[in-house]
Amino acid sequence: MSPVLDGPSLDEGEVLVESGKVYVGTGNGQPVVLGGVQPAGKRMLPAADWARGARPAPGERVGG
Repeated sequence: MSPVLDGPSLDEGEVLVESGKVYVGTGNGQPVVLGGVQPAGKRMLPAADWARGARPAPGERVGG
C-alpha cells in the first residue's frame, strides 16, 4: 500500500504530479503517493515515468 501523507488537499481520485511524485486523493481527504502504476494490459511502471507519458491534466481523476 502507498504511504498516506500530509500533502496537498485533493478530492477523491484527483491526480497531482508535483516534484516527480504522483499524488492521488482518497476518500478520507488525505492523498497517497503512488510508487508504481500498471495501466490496463501493460506492464508496471514507476509512477513518475507513467506521469511523464500520460501527462495527467490538473484536476484529472482516476478510478471510478
